[in-house]
Amino acid sequence: MTATRTTAARTRRAITAAAVLTALTAAACAHGLPHPAEDTPMNAQPASTAATADTRLRVQDGQDVSLHAEFQYTAASNTLLVRYRLRNGSADRALAVFDRGSYGDRAGAVYNPGPIGKPRLETQDGGITLLHAPAPASAANPMDPLGHAGLALELKAGGEHADQFVHRFGDQAPQRVRWCVAVAPFEQKQFRIPTKTAHGTIWAAGEAGVQTQPLCTPWFDVGTGKFVE
Repeated sequence: MTATRTTAARTRRAITAAAVLTALTAAACAHGLPHPAEDTPMNAQPASTAATADTRLRVQDGQDVSLHAEFQYTAASNTLLVRYRLRNGSADRALAVFDRGSYGDRAGAVYNPGPIGKPRLETQDGGITLLHAPAPASAANPMDPLGHAGLALELKAGGEHADQFVHRFGDQAPQRVRWCVAVAPFEQKQFRIPTKTAHGTIWAAGEAGVQTQPLCTPWFDVGTGKFVE
């Protein structure tokens, strides 16, 4: 008899709990509130999108360079994280990678090259190009010719170079974006002021400048979170 009463009591409690849940759900719907299941993390929109791309370039004298890049766009902060890895395919020739900014960016009381430079922005084909490259000769200041000299990392033959940076866009999110970095066969006579850093040896371009080629990722579509070939 006692077991029967206990079972009946449990049944009544279960029915009461179900009725309360039904009433709460109905009240939420009547007031235009989201159903509890609609507000769970499993149904939330992703905070960011990411994609990877690989590309190759044959620079002067047939020197091969490969680039692996990962883009991660975060809508909440309107930022793009770019992770990249460059590989010098030559077995006997170094490569200059102009991703360290300019001499003027690092000059001060103490010349301190090393960190990746800030990319320039260019609008092309309805998209935004983040560009790491020496400033054009027209931007040079005659009173400070060294200030605009591009800084390049010397990437040894067969070596790899990996780094990353975050770029924050303005108030408006881009529709598509790509990243380009200037590279060139390394000719020591075209450079000056070698400085050993944790990243490798960094050089400033000589007064005559260096003829470079851009190595670019495909366009990244921000809306779909994918690279477009």
